Amino acid sequence: LKPGDPSSTEPRSFRSFDPAMAMRGALSLSRLNLGKQIELPTFTKSRFARRWNMVDEDRVKWYNWNLACIALTAVPCLWMYTVNYRTSEETAILIRTLNPTGTEKIKYDLKLYGS
Repeated sequence: LKPGDPSSTEPRSFRSFDPAMAMRGALSLSRLNLGKQIELPTFTKSRFARRWNMVDEDRVKWYNWNLACIALTAVPCLWMYTVNYRTSEETAILIRTLNPTGTEKIKYDLKLYGS
C-alpha cells in the first residue's frame, strides 16, 4: 500500500495532498463571495443612449488636438495679414512715382536677393 492511497490505514491528516479536495474547497470559498459585490454592467436601453467609453474619450482628445493645430496655424496667417510687409515707409511713394498708372510691371534685380 502507498502512503496516499484511500485504502491506507493511516489517519486522514497524514495522507498526501489531494487536488480534487482542494478545488472543492476553493469553489465553496468562491460561493461565499466574502462581502464583495460584483456590479452588473448597465447596457443601453436604446440605440441612441450610449455609455461613455474610451472611444469617446479618444475622439474628444482628437478634436481638441485638431482645434489646437488649427489655432496655431491661424496665428502666423493672421500676423502676416496684419503686419506691414513693406521694407520701408517710402516704398508706396516709390511705386507710385515709378508706376503712377499701375500698368507697368516692376522688375527687381534678383541678384540682390541671393538668387
